[in-house]
Amino acid sequence: MTMQKNYSVISACDNLLRKVLPILLVLALPWAAAGQSTPPTLTWSTDTTRIRIGEQIHLGLEVRAPKDALVDFPELRFQSDSMEVVGRSKIDTSYKRDEAIYRITYRLTSFEKGKYLVPAIEVKAGESILTTDPFQVQVSTVEVDTLRQARYGIKDIRTDRYTAGEVFRKYYWILIALAVAALLAWEIWRIVKRRRENRLPPEMLLSPYERAKFRLDRLDREKLLEKGQVKDFYIALTDVIRLYLDEQYGIPAPESTSDQTLRDVRKLPLTREQYGKLRDLLLDADLVKFAKMFPSAPENERYRQYTEELVESLRPAEAPQDTPQAQQQQQRKEEEKHVGD
Repeated sequence: MTMQKNYSVISACDNLLRKVLPILLVLALPWAAAGQSTPPTLTWSTDTTRIRIGEQIHLGLEVRAPKDALVDFPELRFQSDSMEVVGRSKIDTSYKRDEAIYRITYRLTSFEKGKYLVPAIEVKAGESILTTDPFQVQVSTVEVDTLRQARYGIKDIRTDRYTAGEVFRKYYWILIALAVAALLAWEIWRIVKRRRENRLPPEMLLSPYERAKFRLDRLDREKLLEKGQVKDFYIALTDVIRLYLDEQYGIPAPESTSDQTLRDVRKLPLTREQYGKLRDLLLDADLVKFAKMFPSAPENERYRQYTEELVESLRPAEAPQDTPQAQQQQQRKEEEKHVGD
């Protein structure tokens, strides 16, 4: 009886183990696969194996290895000078699950015609050494169609350029003529400039009284009041009297203030009325120039009349004899007197 019970238990356990064991094996497969790392792999490719002299070949390498594996790409060199490495790209790294992908591109070229063998390239990935296959490169020259090439006639022999000494010996007379012309032009310019500087304006040939009258006439012709240039009118009007005082009596009125000028003219033979007119003219002109005062039209005319009256009143008795016309008349009288004698 006891043996039958034990047999039943063993049979039940066996049946359970047969059902559960396959399930456990299926569940354990991913862990078993994860425990085994994928071995590194190397793939390579080229864009061409036929080039002309100076063109480039792009050789690409791709390594797939575990993330923790150290990948070392070599510094590619050739033993002979037939093929050259002109550059390489930076390593491009990407990841896919537990795998790292490394890519790099070498640029190769050649400057000699022929067939050359690119040897196998070794790449270290972890503990593994990966190699590429050697391949052959065909390098050709650029073909030139001499039959269709344009032909040109024989050119004359080109002479060397003249040196500075040769140019001088050949054209020295032209250089001397240019130098003389330059000196003459410079001297003429100096003479003309000196004459212009020494040339006096027509008004400077007149006496101070006549210059004052000339400036008043010029002021009337300019018609500054009609143009609305009141300030310029009073500046020119006071300049007439200031310049007349300076040129006729030596009073530095152009460089003096109105108060200084009024103080200096006290020594002149002016009546109280004439002095008052001069004071009103100078002080009101200062208000126009500096305080932007706008006198009325009658005031403008009155100050114009004041200026002319002041010039007439300050005219010296001998002033007419100072003019060139008076001097010429006096000279003619003296000549006639000598002839009569």
